[in-house]
Formats: sequence, structure tokens, C-alpha cells
Amino acid sequence: MTKRILQTVIVFLIITVQHVYSQEEKYIGLFLYNFTKFFDWPENAKTGDFVITVLGHESVAKELKQISGMKKVGSQNIVIKSISNPSEVERCQIMFVGFWHSRYLPQIMEKLQNEPCLIVTEKEGLLKQGAAINFLVLENTIKFEMKKSNAVKQGLKIDQRIMELAMKVED
Repeated sequence: MTKRILQTVIVFLIITVQHVYSQEEKYIGLFLYNFTKFFDWPENAKTGDFVITVLGHESVAKELKQISGMKKVGSQNIVIKSISNPSEVERCQIMFVGFWHSRYLPQIMEKLQNEPCLIVTEKEGLLKQGAAINFLVLENTIKFEMKKSNAVKQGLKIDQRIMELAMKVED
């Protein structure tokens, strides 16, 4: 009987963790899409497609594709690119670096240093390495912190309302 109870508890925990994890991906996708409304890119980034690149988090890319659908940023179609290697990074307006690929942030920063790109991460401490926004999971809630100077350095203008939504804002 004890073995059966233990198996039931393990199955319940696996289902719960998967549900929380899928919810996390959905919320990160929603945040990334909504960031398009709170930042303004320079004119040279407003031609062609509006590209959101996701490194190392296929499930977030999948959620973003569902969320963005046929939507646009201004007159630009939204295109979601999912990549698994930092060597694949190309010009994009938003770059999301998944937790397990955070070690590649310096390479990504170098590749995008002259591009107007909002760089978003999900590992504590990455604002110091150049990310403009960083997600944190606190008490089962996704929050974000931001560093304004990193966004400005990438050529972006910031809507003040985004700072009210952030858990923490650095200059």
C-alpha cells in the first residue's frame, strides 16, 4: 500500500511541475510579446519583419508563435525564430536567452552590439552582463527586473509605463 501511495504522489508532483513549467513558458511568451508595446526601436529597425529570436527555449518560441499569430508591431509582421546555438544569432528586435544558454550572453552581446535589440534573459545577475530585462521566478510568480541604460545602449527608447511594471529598475 505504501508503494502505491508513493507512486501516486510522484505522479502528482510530476504533473504539477509540468503544469507550472508550461505556465511559466506561457507567461514569458506573453511578456515578450507585450514588450513590443513598451519600447520604441529606431527607424532602421522598423523595416522588414519584426524578429523575436529565442535561444535555447523551444517551448517559449512555440508559445510566442501562438500569441503573436498574425499580429504586427507597427507595420511589421512578427516573426519568431528559435535557435539552439549562439552562432545562429542574427539581426533581431528582441533576443531572448533561455536560462541554460545564459553562458553565451557575452557572445550574443558582441554580435548584437551595434543592433537595436532588446536583450531579455532569465538568470539572476545578467543585467550586469548587458541584458536590458531579466525574468525572475519569485513565489511561483514571474517578475522582471530591468536596467534602463542597457536598453538605451542598444538604441531603444523606453516607455515609462514598463518601469512601473518591473519589480526592480536600475539606471
